[in-house]
Amino acid sequence: MATLLSLEYFGMCMNHKNLHKNEKNVFCIECNVEICRHCCNTEAHVLHHRLQICKYVYQDVLRLLDIQHYFDCSEIQTYKINGERAIHLNSRPQAKDARPSTKSRNGASCLTCKRYIQDRPNQFCSISCKISASPKQHKFCFSPVKEQSVLEKEHSKHERILEERKSFTSSLTDVSEDSDVLLSKFSLRPLMRILKRKGISRRSPLY
Repeated sequence: MATLLSLEYFGMCMNHKNLHKNEKNVFCIECNVEICRHCCNTEAHVLHHRLQICKYVYQDVLRLLDIQHYFDCSEIQTYKINGERAIHLNSRPQAKDARPSTKSRNGASCLTCKRYIQDRPNQFCSISCKISASPKQHKFCFSPVKEQSVLEKEHSKHERILEERKSFTSSLTDVSEDSDVLLSKFSLRPLMRILKRKGISRRSPLY
């Protein structure tokens, strides 16, 4: 979890710098590294557990639907982004001289950073704040059922990609063979030149 929170995301992936959308916005749980969407289809990561990082008001967030399978997200404030619930990775920065708002004094606040929390049952504004409160009690937890379903889904996806590549390669081979046959037919045909005479030649009279 410490690596997930400390990494800087959305940088360029040097392994796929010539491809479009190569920002590193995916975290591989097994490898503990940030990767791009193109790295997800490689053999090194295709069967691994991954989390997609999103941006919300210039801050890194995770979809609650994704992270809740691997981490206890209870008591963490969620936000609705594009119709989905999301939570912050780290506490949002605030000015050093910022005064506590009236809302935070009258309502709930984060136990770690004292930031205002909208929903009173929650006690933390981000994952990092919850881990800071009790760092030894939090780590990634994998559900056997979830893990098996994810692995099967990723394996079938990988096999489908390989089949598409094979069919594409075979189609290119067929097209190449047809082109060779067509060119050979044209090359075997004799080139006939049609010479048109300008007129009837006449011999000069003999005297």
